[in-house]
Amino acid sequence: MDETGTNGSSDGGRGSRQPVHLPVLLREVVAILDLREGLVVVDGTVGAGGHARAIVPAIGPSGVFVGLDRDSEILVPARAALAEAAAVGAGARVSLHHLAHSQMHEALAAIGQSRCDRVLLDLGVSSMQLDRPERGFSFMADGPLDMRMDASAPNSAADWLASVSEQVLADTIYQLGEERYSRRIARAIVETRRRTPIVRTTQLADLVRAAMPGHARGGRIHPATRTFQAIRMAVNDELGELERGLQAAIACLAPGGRLAVLSFHSIEDRVVKHFMRAHCHVLTKKPITAMPDELRDNPRARSAKLRCGVRKEDAA
Repeated sequence: MDETGTNGSSDGGRGSRQPVHLPVLLREVVAILDLREGLVVVDGTVGAGGHARAIVPAIGPSGVFVGLDRDSEILVPARAALAEAAAVGAGARVSLHHLAHSQMHEALAAIGQSRCDRVLLDLGVSSMQLDRPERGFSFMADGPLDMRMDASAPNSAADWLASVSEQVLADTIYQLGEERYSRRIARAIVETRRRTPIVRTTQLADLVRAAMPGHARGGRIHPATRTFQAIRMAVNDELGELERGLQAAIACLAPGGRLAVLSFHSIEDRVVKHFMRAHCHVLTKKPITAMPDELRDNPRARSAKLRCGVRKEDAA
């Protein structure tokens, strides 16, 4: 999402002490989107409006800004922030929707639009989610093991852990978390759940830490970081939603429209890179990353990668 330092840090909450109002790569996003008055812009992961606050004035009173988010709670501060941005900057018409970015065609249709000129996707988890223990994203404070970006979704992380097989769990932690001790961790989780349900964030974090060899428990990041990231991505089907969101963006963009994607995970970045090569004239041969001044003020930007492309005439 766009509030990070928002998103995407995969630190499971280590960065949650940072302010929530710092959108990642803001200057670079605004520049590469090539904004001007009258455009229809879709922000598929609007968060609390970090990037949107700059986009709305830039497309002027004849522009249309459509913001989507899977998290209905985040849309509350977004509405307030964007109303202020529109009023102060004589900005665009704003329309916010509790929808996943793969549903952007529904949001556009709801306001009588069939196409858009720009799409921004800012992937990952928001600081506003990390900072609230009751949402269960972070291991830095005890809370229910939830992790759902959409609180109305049926299955929490605790539900998923209660039923997933050891093999699938190990593969998920290895592939999505790039955790080398995935099999040890999966085995420990399965053995523990035979005795007691795993339902709290600190309970899972302690279990993961204990499952790892002693020499792996130190280091720059908390030993549970990669496992929490993998479980969160699985519970929210983040890679599946990314694929669907990219397809929706190409279907909604007018030929010549621009698609910009901020990712925070190497797997996501590879998906975005290959998709843009197939469907866009690529503007970023290498991803844009944060400058030293931003890294100093917003450490969560360290893993951010921005790619942008122009939709091909024959893209489908």
